[in-house]
Amino acid sequence: MAAARMNIAQLVVAPGAMPCDDAEVTLAPPVAERNPLFPLRGREALVDELLRQCWGERDGRVHVLHGISGCGKTAVALEVVARLRSAGGWSIWWVDGRHATTFTAGMRAVARQAGLEPGDARGGSTADALWQKLSSFRGKWLLVVDDAEDFPALDGPGRLAAGTGWLRPHSSPTGMVLATTCHGTSRLWGGAAVLHAVRPLDSAHAAQVLLDRAGAHAGTVEEASAVGERLGGLPLALCMAGSYLAEVCGMPTSFRGPGTPSNFSSYHRALSEQGSGLNPAQVVARTWQLSVLLMHRMGFPHAGLLLTVLASFSSAPIPYTLLLRPSAVSSAVRGFGDLDGTTLWRTLREFEALGLVDLLDGPGEEEAPSCVRLHPLIRDIARADSDAAIALMEQALELDEIGVVPPEEPQSWVVWEALAPHALDLLRYAHSENRLNPTQRTVCAQIAELAARYLQARGIFGQARQEFERVLRLRQEVLGAAHLETVTAKHNLASVLHDLGELGSARPLRVEVWQELQRRLGADHDDTLIARHELGRLLHDCGELESAGAHLRAVFEARLCEGGPEYPRAMTARHELARVLHDQGDLDGARHEYQALVTARRRLLGEGHPRTVTARHNLACVLHDLGRLQEAHLECQPVWERRRELYGLAHPATLSTGHLLATVLYKLSRCAEACQILEDVCEASLRLLGAAHPQTRRCADTLAGWRQESAGGEGE
Repeated sequence: MAAARMNIAQLVVAPGAMPCDDAEVTLAPPVAERNPLFPLRGREALVDELLRQCWGERDGRVHVLHGISGCGKTAVALEVVARLRSAGGWSIWWVDGRHATTFTAGMRAVARQAGLEPGDARGGSTADALWQKLSSFRGKWLLVVDDAEDFPALDGPGRLAAGTGWLRPHSSPTGMVLATTCHGTSRLWGGAAVLHAVRPLDSAHAAQVLLDRAGAHAGTVEEASAVGERLGGLPLALCMAGSYLAEVCGMPTSFRGPGTPSNFSSYHRALSEQGSGLNPAQVVARTWQLSVLLMHRMGFPHAGLLLTVLASFSSAPIPYTLLLRPSAVSSAVRGFGDLDGTTLWRTLREFEALGLVDLLDGPGEEEAPSCVRLHPLIRDIARADSDAAIALMEQALELDEIGVVPPEEPQSWVVWEALAPHALDLLRYAHSENRLNPTQRTVCAQIAELAARYLQARGIFGQARQEFERVLRLRQEVLGAAHLETVTAKHNLASVLHDLGELGSARPLRVEVWQELQRRLGADHDDTLIARHELGRLLHDCGELESAGAHLRAVFEARLCEGGPEYPRAMTARHELARVLHDQGDLDGARHEYQALVTARRRLLGEGHPRTVTARHNLACVLHDLGRLQEAHLECQPVWERRRELYGLAHPATLSTGHLLATVLYKLSRCAEACQILEDVCEASLRLLGAAHPQTRRCADTLAGWRQESAGGEGE
């Protein structure tokens, strides 16, 4: 990929080239860096707010644009300058704040241009004299200090945070001070500063920046959005990527190297390839390193190591209240020592102020963990391996929120929604990284298996299948085919194949698991009975009702001996036997069983518990088949509402109840209502399960039949 490689080196002024305080410097804004052919995207509200300050709402405070390197702080300042210059009548001074000497020389030059005479600075206090002069300056003025990163230099003769530094609040009715920096910590700037966070661009504006630079021939808006998200919405990286693609697309095809990315899709793929040279992460690398050094000097000794730990997880938001508990970090990751919660929290807050991370609250639920999102390019820079993530995940398995409440239970879903991306990322890492020891790989399989069970519980069967297959392959490789954890992986894979309607593929796995557990653990072991119960369910759905009944009755009798008729697993087996009775045509027997189960589960578990709701759904099915439609509707309607509340519409259980409710309503001559529900169910089932799934086909066939009946009625 030698052709059209991006040059991502940064120009750094050598110490010998820095001017002294009395050296000549330019105060002219670098207006040529603003290309009017490429409009500033996504910053309209911020620019308007700053212009309002310039035009009449001046508050005499220092306005600070802060954010990660490359986020476009300078571009925002230049946009403000351009608008003011077009209006005319403004004195605009632009001071380079990157180095102490250039900054100090620049501020002295501002003083001279503001009318400060040599004798005005009594006792050598140029800073005091400058602000006295600016407070009485005739005319409108704007002072911009760009790249204000050297805080000792900003302090000057006093202290920036106290309002006695080179930048300070003023009383001028016609002037404004604007600074750009990576450091948005309020204690550094003091109470007289107004902090304006310059965030990465959202996907829509990021896509527009890419399209502006690369042109529409580089791909669709959706493809540009994907690249924009991968680059973290960082404008500098977006401009580099767009310009690169424009250059490649403009050169003769024969000049391009083999595999040179020429559109958004191929560029996106290349970003993850080691050594491709296309990842713009290095444009922020130096600033990131300087930020970490500054944090170390400010009393945050764990900053660099903590960033490395965050980068060891996947790119998804990291549930830090679960995975970064101080005791876990100290014991799992070498180098932290006795890390306390206050230090950890202050470090995360400082990262946020620097624009390196975003601290995110949970999504509204009380149990939802708070998360931290590391900027993608910072992750690319800091990531070394996933050992820290594996160790912290292993620690997290001991928490009640993870290890006690199964991922099948809805109350655990807010936790697993946050954990699953990281667990599954570790599974892929364990497959690709041979240096991990067997214990680490076993942990990866264990946490990923729990995450896959969560996906299955949420009805995301396709992805759950892929993850269960990966877990099975990893366990066969690490533990061997005969290990009980490998047998468990086969059990889980068979379960999701059953859910997908692939009964022929699930059946041999079910038989193999049951027979293996029976041989190893005995016929009455809990795991063996679970496997036999699931085999009975599968045989029932295959239409082999006698065989299914024999297996389920054996399980039921064993469960009765364990805990009696109200033992939860005994009631589960009884529930499956009622399904067999139903399909054998014993509707009254099935109704009696379901009514007894509903009564018991209401009393033991509560009205809204998923198992109570399932029993009511099946009771409604029997009542429908008995022709007792009003009773069926009374059972089905609250089940439909509760399942939507528990799972949402896009879940197999909700879709099944929706189909039943629509059927009952149709037979009660509430046809319009029935058709609307079934249309929604068909659409959701198609998205969730696919066109070939039995539930999708059943819904589609029913709806097609109703429409045909309606068309036939209109024809008559």
